Amino acid sequence: MKRLCFGIVLLLLSVSVLAHHDGDLCWGWDDINPPELKEEALRSFLADSRISNIYICGQPILITKPLIIDRPIRFEGIGHTAQIIAKNKFANSAAMLKFTENASGSQIRQVMIDGDFLATKGVEVQGVDGIDISYSVFSRFLGTDFKTGTITRYSEIYPARAIQITNSRNIHIFNNFIDRVGGHDASSDRYFNGVDLVREGRLAHRGISIVGSVSGQVEVSKNTIRDVYGYLDSSAIYVQSMDCVDRCYYGVISDNEINAFGNNGIKLLASNFNVHYNRLFSNGQSNNVDRQTIGTTSSAILSLCHLTPCSENIISSNVIELQRAYRGIQAIGEHYIGGNQVTIHSPHITARGMLTYEFSLQVSSGLSHFSGNRIHGKAKNPHLGETNYADGYCINSVSRTYSSEVYHDCDPVLPSTVMLRQ
Repeated sequence: MKRLCFGIVLLLLSVSVLAHHDGDLCWGWDDINPPELKEEALRSFLADSRISNIYICGQPILITKPLIIDRPIRFEGIGHTAQIIAKNKFANSAAMLKFTENASGSQIRQVMIDGDFLATKGVEVQGVDGIDISYSVFSRFLGTDFKTGTITRYSEIYPARAIQITNSRNIHIFNNFIDRVGGHDASSDRYFNGVDLVREGRLAHRGISIVGSVSGQVEVSKNTIRDVYGYLDSSAIYVQSMDCVDRCYYGVISDNEINAFGNNGIKLLASNFNVHYNRLFSNGQSNNVDRQTIGTTSSAILSLCHLTPCSENIISSNVIELQRAYRGIQAIGEHYIGGNQVTIHSPHITARGMLTYEFSLQVSSGLSHFSGNRIHGKAKNPHLGETNYADGYCINSVSRTYSSEVYHDCDPVLPSTVMLRQ
């Protein structure tokens, strides 16, 4: 009997040691603790391996250096006051929250992460299998500002990112609000001491950035993204597969609302994606609005699918309305493009010095199919006359020269009946 009782005690002790607990920075915490201790308490929860859930509400948590998450953690905000705010600048463009490869399965839900224009990045995720970011707010992340201050070293030049995910799989980014992410640069800022900053990615401001050479599903849906700015290289949503033997990322970019962007609304350098039911708007009248570049320098949707093995990209049922743009939808490689509505109000040539087209299809081999698209507004594709890309196939691109620059656009094979411009 004594042995049995002793065994039960040992079992209960082992269960208590292995049990997971919750880190509570919510219920009554602010009533008994000063706000300045909240960062310390949060870090102690992250250091406690027994804690897998952290609840946040009440007074904002002001953090002075990055939070490193190296195991699965679920952050959940309670109510509308769950805020993590940068208190000061972080060294070397560090993210406010960084999830390492040991943090697979982590979640962020109903939390506001505010860079306060002090932090460059909100969340950085590296090498995980499973990350879920939903119902959260990411705001005020500032990259390098060439308009104020002096940039003296290459190491001072950083892009802004609300969410940056690298070499991770099973990525779900759902129903978040992202705004005011970017940096102030102009065409003259592209080269710094002979280095091409665009090629080096130093001006690649992103609302959501997903880049990797692993195979895994991506879902980016129902997010609202506003004011992702930057003249040379900024995208609200950016997905890129790199150095793939087989397909890398695949999935869905759908039902997002993107309003005011500097270079691209959605930029996709991958295959096997469905980009549909997104709404992209930009009211930028000129190249610079309050020292921000809004909707003038590139395409609302750019899908480039010829540098890596790729197929089956579908761009469908998107609504695009722009004041000025280089392209509405620009697809390079094999695609299906159908049921989109594109409006570009101004026919003026953009700052790039190139003609404005609602659609630009470019293929070097294979075939692209387009069906049921509608064009509104004053911009048009000159070599199509009064028709639009309604139904047909793009078989080969045609080399053209404009302002001494050679580019390629599709002369499509149109059916006998096409939908006229409205």
